[in-house]
Amino acid sequence: MPSAGILSTASYLPPKRVTLEDFARQGISRDKLSKWGVLERRAAGDETATDMEAKAALLALERAGITPEGVPLIIGSTTLAEKINPPNVNLTQLKIGATNAGVFEVNMSCAGAIPAMMTAAGLISSRVYETILLVSSCQTERIIDHSDDLISVIMGAGASAVVMGVVPDGYGLIKADLQSDGRFWANVGVEVREPKEPSSAVCQKARDLFYIDEDQAFSRYVLSSVPATGKRLLKNAGLTIDDVDWVAPHQNFEAACGFWFNALRIPREKVLLTYHKYGNLGAANMWTNLDEGVQTGKVKDGDTILFLGQGSGFSVGSLLLKWSTNPVSVSQSQELEEHECASVVPDEMVVA
Repeated sequence: MPSAGILSTASYLPPKRVTLEDFARQGISRDKLSKWGVLERRAAGDETATDMEAKAALLALERAGITPEGVPLIIGSTTLAEKINPPNVNLTQLKIGATNAGVFEVNMSCAGAIPAMMTAAGLISSRVYETILLVSSCQTERIIDHSDDLISVIMGAGASAVVMGVVPDGYGLIKADLQSDGRFWANVGVEVREPKEPSSAVCQKARDLFYIDEDQAFSRYVLSSVPATGKRLLKNAGLTIDDVDWVAPHQNFEAACGFWFNALRIPREKVLLTYHKYGNLGAANMWTNLDEGVQTGKVKDGDTILFLGQGSGFSVGSLLLKWSTNPVSVSQSQELEEHECASVVPDEMVVA
């Protein structure tokens, strides 16, 4: 079976910045900002989730040397859909001109990149598709509770994309792990609510709002579940954290994801993080962080990358991938398999 990996990465961040000065005008203390690790974030303004997805997608395709018309399948993942139904990815397909593509959405909230990559890798390895475009986005402007300091500070906006395809044998997806605990289904999400501080002048009416309802059991799960999936994945792959070159995580805020890195004994110099300048990008986090590593030249051929994340529901996941951007066509892969098979056939079984 062909090996499936990532051929190109891209991210798009809207130009509008919400800065320390803006946070200060909201009355948010420097102590809180230091604890959360966010120095500024991006705001989408008038740009929709699919506007941003389209920009990231076109850049990823350009870097992979693929035209939009040559895309056979697009898998979408978003933090907040523009409509309850249909999914974003249908509109993103239209905006990029991928007229020959089928599309569907994978929903695991902030950790959606992991099942999206697992799904794409399975379809590529089974030769259903040779290349697949994956897009993700976070545009939560309309559900931010500006009376909740944490939500107001950390919720950024942006999109990311990767192109997956056939890579040389020994590269690509190694193994993945998914876990969920429905006990915490109601602790994080979006629903019609009063603002956290109803007397606040910035947010007074009940409306759709993103919320986090913490309690002791949930807080323990948030902190322990991601290290648990990472350790389980490494054990099942026969690897240790020393074998990992880079970690591309979901990034909520420092108090939580910082705990994960310490629990896994991951040196900070191995972690690709952007929350200090972009905020929490939800479903777009992991590929944005990976793209940062690729574009700055940190990620190199042969590197082993660990993806970690969690999303409302409550779900967690991890994935290991050996990096290579050298595409191999399905026909090349088949020729290699035929050559390898022929090389092990005994001479007496070869018919002239």
